[in-house]
Amino acid sequence: MNSNNVSTVDLVKDDLRGAPKKEAFHQKCEANMFPFSFKRPEGIDIPQKAIVKIKQNDNESVNVQILNDGGDNNLHYHPNTDTVWFVLQGQIRFYGPGDKVIGEYGVHEGIIMPLGARYWFEKLGEEEAHLLQVAIFPKGQANNKRIDVSGKLKHQGTNMHIDGATGVVIKR
Repeated sequence: MNSNNVSTVDLVKDDLRGAPKKEAFHQKCEANMFPFSFKRPEGIDIPQKAIVKIKQNDNESVNVQILNDGGDNNLHYHPNTDTVWFVLQGQIRFYGPGDKVIGEYGVHEGIIMPLGARYWFEKLGEEEAHLLQVAIFPKGQANNKRIDVSGKLKHQGTNMHIDGATGVVIKR
């Protein structure tokens, strides 16, 4: 994942016959590797929810959602996104249709949410929760959508977005 946003899908579309083309393909892919880390941005009050943007390209995004009381969301699904959710801090409960509990996840536990699966989640307990979100867009980021199944919650406002590299608030 480099600043050129070269899509792995585009790279795979290339004709890979012959050793030089295969080697060039691998070098392009390897140039897009992106190590990352997460540290909660300091000095920012997060009353409900913030999304710390770590890295994004046309095929995937890596974020950490910071959840406090009221940071839960409503029943929804993504028709073009597979998502990995992984708890870094705190505890999260995921629900499906009819508020059926899918599971409760603590530190170093998570769930893979396939595209089209309906869900919502909430933070449990008093501790601020940190939830790693890795989203994969098989048809590209431009086709990424969220479809609400239930209405937005009264306290569900606009999420704060924070640049993970600089700690600067991008959007409130």
